[in-house]
Amino acid sequence: MASTPSSFDQTTSVKSVDSSLWWDSFKLLLSELENSPLSSDFPPSLINKLRDNRAWLLDTVSFFKPPNQKSRDALNARQVNVGEHKLIILPELREATLKISSILCLDEIQTYILVNMSIKQNNLPGNQMVPELLNFAMLQYYIERQCLLKCPRQILMHALYIHDDYKDDSSARKEAQDLISKGLEQRLLSLLQNLMSRGYPENMDVDIFTLWAEEMLIEENLILDIIFLLYYESYSVCNGKQWKQFCELYEGAISGSSNLEKLAVSSEAVRSIYHLRLQLLLILMETLDLESLLQMIHDEKPFSEGSITFSLRDIQEMDAHISALSAFETREAGPLILTWAVFLCLVLSLPRKEENSILMEIDHLGYLRQAFEVGSLNYFLEILESEIMNGSDSPVAGYRSVLRTFVSSFIASYEISLQLEDNTLQLILSIICKIYQGEESLCTQFWDKDSFIDGPIRCLLCTLEGEFPFRMAELVRVLSALCEGAWPAECVYNFLNKSVGVSSLFQLSNGSFIDEVSLIVQTNLLLPIPKVEGLLVPCKTRGHIVRMIDGNTALVRWEYVQSGMVLLIWRLAQSLYLDSSGEDLVILELLSRIVSFNMAACYSLMGTGGSLHVKNPGLDGHTEANLWVNVAATICSFIKKTSSSHNGPLMMSMSIGILARMLKCYPSCILEMVLHANIFDVDLRLNPLSIHNDGLSRGSWMLPGKLVNMLLIDCEHNDGCPLTLSVLDFTMQLVETGAENDIILSLVIFSLQYVLVNHEHWKYRVKQARWKVTLKVLDVVKKCVESVPYMQKLAVLVRNVLLTDSSIHNSLFRVSSTTTQALEKLYVNRLYEPMEVEGLELAICTSLDILFCMLSDIFKDLPPSFSVFHQALVSSSTKPMPVSTATISLMSYFHNPNIQIGAAKVLSRLFVLADYSQLTVTENSCFGLDEKQIAYFRDSIFNILSDHSQRNQELVASTFRVLTAIASHQPAFLVAVVGSKEGTELNHANDQTNLNEAGTKSLISEVNIIEVVMQYVMKSTDLFDSNPSMLLTVINLLKVLWQAGSTFSMILDIMRNSENFWKQLSNCITKIATTEHNLSENESHLDAEKVAYRYQCQSGTMQILSYELFLQKKLSHAEVLAKQNIKSRDIKKTDGGKTSSFDLKSFLASFSKGSVGVLINSYSSRENDKDKHHHAKVAASLLCVHVMENVKDGDAGSLSVSLFEKIRVLERKLTDMAAFKELVAQYMQQGYSEGKELHSLILSDLYYHIQGVLEGREIGPGSFKVLLQYLMESKFLQIYKHKYNEDFFAQTKDVYVYNLSRLRVDLGLDMWDYSKWKSSKPVAEKMFSSLQDVNHMVLLASSKLCALKSLITFLSMIGYDSNEKAKDNGVIPKQLIMSCIDNVSQCLQDTIDSLSLLTPNPPEDVVDFLAAQAELLLYLSRNASFSIPNRVHILKSLGSGLKTLSNLTSYITAANETRKLLLLLLLSLIKSSCSNSESDEPLAIESIEVLSDQSNISLSLLPILCNCTEPAEHGILSLTIIDLILGGLLTPKTWFPIIQKNLPLRHFILKVQDKSSIPYVTRILKFLLTLARVREGAEMLLTATFLPCIRELFSDLSDGRIISSCENTNEAWHLWGLCLAVITAMIQSLGDSRFCSDTVEYVLANFVLEKVNLISYYLSAPELHYDHGKTEVRTRKVRTSLHSLRETEYTIALICELSKHGNSWAKAVKEMGSDLRERVIHLLGFVSRGRESPEKGAYFLCRPVLKEELDWYKRPSFVGNRSGWFGLTPIGCCGLETTFSDVSSSCKAIALVTKNDGARFPQTEFSDTVAVEIYHLAFLLLEFLCLEAEGAVRRAEEVGFVDLAHFPELPMPEILHGLQDQGMTIVAELCENSRSKQIPFKIHGLCIMLLQITEMSLNLEFCVLQICGIRPVLGRVDDISKSVKRLLKGAEGHACLKEPVRSLKNILSFLYPGLLQNEAAYS
Repeated sequence: MASTPSSFDQTTSVKSVDSSLWWDSFKLLLSELENSPLSSDFPPSLINKLRDNRAWLLDTVSFFKPPNQKSRDALNARQVNVGEHKLIILPELREATLKISSILCLDEIQTYILVNMSIKQNNLPGNQMVPELLNFAMLQYYIERQCLLKCPRQILMHALYIHDDYKDDSSARKEAQDLISKGLEQRLLSLLQNLMSRGYPENMDVDIFTLWAEEMLIEENLILDIIFLLYYESYSVCNGKQWKQFCELYEGAISGSSNLEKLAVSSEAVRSIYHLRLQLLLILMETLDLESLLQMIHDEKPFSEGSITFSLRDIQEMDAHISALSAFETREAGPLILTWAVFLCLVLSLPRKEENSILMEIDHLGYLRQAFEVGSLNYFLEILESEIMNGSDSPVAGYRSVLRTFVSSFIASYEISLQLEDNTLQLILSIICKIYQGEESLCTQFWDKDSFIDGPIRCLLCTLEGEFPFRMAELVRVLSALCEGAWPAECVYNFLNKSVGVSSLFQLSNGSFIDEVSLIVQTNLLLPIPKVEGLLVPCKTRGHIVRMIDGNTALVRWEYVQSGMVLLIWRLAQSLYLDSSGEDLVILELLSRIVSFNMAACYSLMGTGGSLHVKNPGLDGHTEANLWVNVAATICSFIKKTSSSHNGPLMMSMSIGILARMLKCYPSCILEMVLHANIFDVDLRLNPLSIHNDGLSRGSWMLPGKLVNMLLIDCEHNDGCPLTLSVLDFTMQLVETGAENDIILSLVIFSLQYVLVNHEHWKYRVKQARWKVTLKVLDVVKKCVESVPYMQKLAVLVRNVLLTDSSIHNSLFRVSSTTTQALEKLYVNRLYEPMEVEGLELAICTSLDILFCMLSDIFKDLPPSFSVFHQALVSSSTKPMPVSTATISLMSYFHNPNIQIGAAKVLSRLFVLADYSQLTVTENSCFGLDEKQIAYFRDSIFNILSDHSQRNQELVASTFRVLTAIASHQPAFLVAVVGSKEGTELNHANDQTNLNEAGTKSLISEVNIIEVVMQYVMKSTDLFDSNPSMLLTVINLLKVLWQAGSTFSMILDIMRNSENFWKQLSNCITKIATTEHNLSENESHLDAEKVAYRYQCQSGTMQILSYELFLQKKLSHAEVLAKQNIKSRDIKKTDGGKTSSFDLKSFLASFSKGSVGVLINSYSSRENDKDKHHHAKVAASLLCVHVMENVKDGDAGSLSVSLFEKIRVLERKLTDMAAFKELVAQYMQQGYSEGKELHSLILSDLYYHIQGVLEGREIGPGSFKVLLQYLMESKFLQIYKHKYNEDFFAQTKDVYVYNLSRLRVDLGLDMWDYSKWKSSKPVAEKMFSSLQDVNHMVLLASSKLCALKSLITFLSMIGYDSNEKAKDNGVIPKQLIMSCIDNVSQCLQDTIDSLSLLTPNPPEDVVDFLAAQAELLLYLSRNASFSIPNRVHILKSLGSGLKTLSNLTSYITAANETRKLLLLLLLSLIKSSCSNSESDEPLAIESIEVLSDQSNISLSLLPILCNCTEPAEHGILSLTIIDLILGGLLTPKTWFPIIQKNLPLRHFILKVQDKSSIPYVTRILKFLLTLARVREGAEMLLTATFLPCIRELFSDLSDGRIISSCENTNEAWHLWGLCLAVITAMIQSLGDSRFCSDTVEYVLANFVLEKVNLISYYLSAPELHYDHGKTEVRTRKVRTSLHSLRETEYTIALICELSKHGNSWAKAVKEMGSDLRERVIHLLGFVSRGRESPEKGAYFLCRPVLKEELDWYKRPSFVGNRSGWFGLTPIGCCGLETTFSDVSSSCKAIALVTKNDGARFPQTEFSDTVAVEIYHLAFLLLEFLCLEAEGAVRRAEEVGFVDLAHFPELPMPEILHGLQDQGMTIVAELCENSRSKQIPFKIHGLCIMLLQITEMSLNLEFCVLQICGIRPVLGRVDDISKSVKRLLKGAEGHACLKEPVRSLKNILSFLYPGLLQNEAAYS
């Protein structure tokens, strides 16, 4: 080889080589071939791959070329073109390639492809040369060669298994024929000769030579496998020349003349050489075509007319080769010589022997003698017992078929006598047993009467049968081998069960013969049947002499019919008292195999009631004695009797196996026998401590030492540890029965704490047996864990043991914590057999499944601190290594995807557990992994996700779940796994200018996980249609990433900026919106789960979009704040929420105007599940009654013990019901007698009644209907409900469906076909069909519920801040909303109807769905108003829904949440009704009629709402709704009787004192205010001691605050004003009643005199602030609130009302009256200042505080006037856009106001409300002062003079002038603005109030002028004249103001007499 150049040839960047040098991995091709089912044809994709690799499949390993200079030079180039393939050459791999090429003698380019492949498949860094890369490359090379050879072998085997009817059209057969037609046979034969004669490599390392030798021998084995299949399936025909070539090869292989002996360098090589010799022998035997010779003999065809391919001359030449062989020199020649002798014998036996005369000279008997002398038959037996026939992947069935044909030919050729004294017969029988045992196809052929090949062996079997039971063991042994499979087992059972006679020894006498010629004899005495003590042949029975034993003794076949199976069972029962272990063993083996393969035979074997009937003659010889043998009891006794002898464990294992199969047939019956017999000698005294509440003993739980000793003996002496496996199988079967007692639980604990912990330390005869035991005991653990939800006692025990026993944890962890590196080493370690590695892999899979099951519910039933198990899982000190480290390592084990899937599932749970365990991030952020381990994990994730083929979809989905768990619970670890270079590498992966760099990345594990995830997103449209479950895993990952927000900001930015990301992601929404029928659950071709996954995909997508919108809004808000911060300098702008190619806003716009309507209508509709639930319950009741009928006589059938007990308890309760007893009495009256038969008759009638219900016929009222109702409510199936095992409902409540598989197991439904229960199976299947419908419905409804909730969230985010300027960003059109409201309303009604029919225990999902529908309707109602008819319809529905929810007895929490949403929706509707009632628009007659219906419906809602006042949150809503109904829609006469009857008023009044719930108290007071406005209501309040309760509430009230725990509550200070408002309303309502005066006195004494300070506090006037253009103003201003103004209003209102009661008032406030009036006048003066201009810097600080006030602030003004207080209040609300709490900022803003920038402070609804409230205060203040003045005037009139000293204080005229000016100006301006239209309702009320204020102020002014004797101020007449003129002119045309204006004119005429003299001037 030329020396390696030191540098690359840079002159040539691209070189080309022969295209034949390119090769792809044949492992994948072989995997596809092996995964293709043998019963079906190849898929088209596989056919194309086979055609592409046709040349390789023909020439196989010959296509691997030796090194050459051209390929070596090509490695110097940067790129090599191999045909159409381009290969990037990496400089760092060139040296490794050349070295490996020289070692493997492989072409350099092919070697480079090999190196590249090894690095990728083993996740190796590319800079590792030796030894890792060399070792992996060599191993990869030989594996690829072997896989290449296995491909044509697999094609031939596939063609072999294709059914004969389809062989002509089979693509597999066509592929095979095509290969054969192109010379596959000759090429393989030539290759084989070359391999067997090739030289050996020189100067090769010993280890490498050993590997080379082993691999070459394996390739020769594979070639011979292919050649054998070619001849076996008759694809090719072997002629004489080829046969002689094979013979020469065989001679060289056995004589040592070939090179094989030099290759025997290891035990593996020796086995391969033995395999090779055997293959050559079998090929030689097969090509002799003995089968055709048998056919020719059968058809009596001569040699010349047969199908033998050999000529007579060929046979002579072939004989010459055989004669040269000597069996004495080479033992391996004996089998070939014996086969040749049989061949010659058959040829010579053909008709027309003269044709074969040329062969007569050949001494075939000589060949026979030679073969027998060297024990050739023994050699055949050795072949059958070898590993090749039992553990290889060769065509073993074909090998056995060849040997079967040989044995059949041998028997046909030479007479086999049963009297042979040597062991030849036994040897032949042993060979026959070994051939058939384990090969179902051969057994099936044997029992096929048309199979001529098996004819000779069948004749031998019949001969053996003729001597049964005299020679029992031989027949039983052969039959045991022949019952492999269900149909062969049935044939064996029938063969024995239908036996026509028995054979026994018989002493001949003169009177014995009936016919001496025919050898017919007769017995005159009862004759014992041999080996079956106690059974007799009746006297006078005839028989035929089979053969003579000695002089007078003969073996006679008697014509006495007795079942052979009965004889065997009877013989086994006798062995309990006799020592006959040899025959017992074969009998047990036969029984074990029959019951294992055929359950019908198992049922037949058990007979009636578990016993078989035995016919036996009586002592008189004629009558028949009935005997019964209980098979199960016999087996139990046999188990207990079995000793620990050599065969004892084996017989015990078979007996336990039989018992386990019987346990499946009759669990209750067999279990009772097992417990009674105590087969394992469990001494219950070992558990003497006590029996606890759970029914379990507390003791050692260990079984006796006998079982332990037998297990140890079993492992040491028996292959495969059959006893251990049987005990573990039996334990699993016992657990499956559902029974729970100490014996069963002892077995469970024995399996867990002894077998699991200790089995790895036992001594095994066969190494693979250890892994069989491991697998089986792990299966026991898994079965126990899975049974925990269904078995209470077992659950307590298993949880306690598995969570606390560290020895069990260590056993589990030793298996599951095997790393990938350890498994890889086992693969290349020659000390470990492949079966051992396979066993370990299966054990790892099972242990991972166990860990996953134990972690599936880690949040349920956990103690306060983690258990030992959970601590061990997350501990870094767990041995042999941390579980997390090992599990992460197993993710990279690509040899077995099942291990990767199991590791992924466990890993997902471990991340959750680690998060839940609250381990510190610094210790656990990367689970203790170093950078190299993280890199391997990253590469594994990348390689898994990069595989887009169909075969590993489950692995890909599990990997996405792992990433989701990491992102959700260990974000730091995800960042480490994804890597920090992701963001910079995305745009460079496909850069052609960096080709070398890109190639390096692909080889050196510089992977991009984000990019591979994005590939799935880009395929989301296709995945949504074809594989939505896979798409859901991707969406769940994205959802977690978006949910974390800034934590993964870099990842989110990359994804957002990816091309078409949002477009592809949102396609599953837009696409389904345009093709809604694809989601219809009525489509029969769509699977329910697939549809559910699609809904979930949409749900996840909408959640992602919602998170994105939220992040964008947060980002926009941050940017706004940054811009407003003047001092901030460097504001960083980010485009995290922007995309590069798809505008999210455009999608939102199109979605809001199109898709949203379809989605709303689709999601909100729910299938009416009432029928399905009802149908399922009725079907379950039907089955229940049917089972009751069947078990009435104690026949529990195959029902599990637990289910049987449930049925019995249910039956007992049913028969104890009064309805059932009533039926008993009725039937007895009709002549039936009481007893079981009567009960059965009633159950039968009940069954047919229920069946009628299923068919649509209802049961009339009566006892049967009561019984059915009881059965439907019995929760018979409740235990079979379980949480759905998919994780796509993680964002919603658990979804529970029926576990139908568990129910099937408990019913033992598969067994019903074999028993009398078969006729009942349609009833059970009908129930399962109904339950399956319910399951599908629940899945669909739950997934639709998720989608509906996500849609609501998404719509909320779209509509968020919809009042802002960007209104085009997703606002839904009003018309579309109205249409959706109609549809959702109807869906809501349908759901409520369904819920009412399912009450009181409806499915929880129905309640949840109702809540979601209500929430959606509530959202829609906020964006559009309801039409009146629709509103009425919804009100009816809501009333029905609230009433139904109040009747629920389950799901109380869900019902409360749903009730709250319904109340919110009802509140929205009532508010809408109240708003419409206040509108000025006229209503049509139809609307008036509908409103009448609405009032009636509202009235019917009151009792329901009264019942919804608990809990407090519902109480607030309910009282609010009631308040609105009472105040806005109904008259007191209609609603008061209902309230009085249904409302717990006393409860509410007592609740008022609850200071811990201020919002609830506030709502109560508001409701009581409405109630107090009705006289009857006020009296109710008095009767309910309302006033004392309020007095108690105010006992600690001071300065407007509650000095208590609720002092910091922002609504605490509402109570004072509300309480005063209620008191005021009460006094007003009581009027002149007898309660009024007492109430006034009480209020004055307890609420006025005692709370003088509070009254003074609330009568204090607020400040009006001034800023005179200064840039700096006071930074702290006293401000007020709207609610404090209202508190003042309530206080003044009470004073006004009390002052109307003059005497009481005057007497009570005598001392404080003057001060009170001064405060009132001062407050009035404050209101009077409202005429001051804002331009002078005046403003009033009153900010919105409550949410409602903030909403008002955002709405425009409803007054539209800037005069008076309407001009001052807007300025005081400025600055809200920046902050609501920064007063100084507001003042600075106000200080900058100039005359021209008043528009900066727009009026709002809030500012108008504040102004109106101030004027309302003025109205009340003036009313009070007028009352005071009126009282003084009245007293003056009474005494005849004015007492100025005691005259009440009145305001100065200037104050009154200010009020007058404001009132007239505002009213005039408002009238002018509404001149062309009617004054709005709100404006009308304001105008009336202002006119009344003006009138009262004029009255007071007149009073002041009269009392003081002064005249009006100069100039006032002119001013008021102008105001009045403007007012009167503006009021023209407004009829609503006519009366107030007329009253105003009256007072003006008194105060200013000349002002109105000329009315024409004002007309």
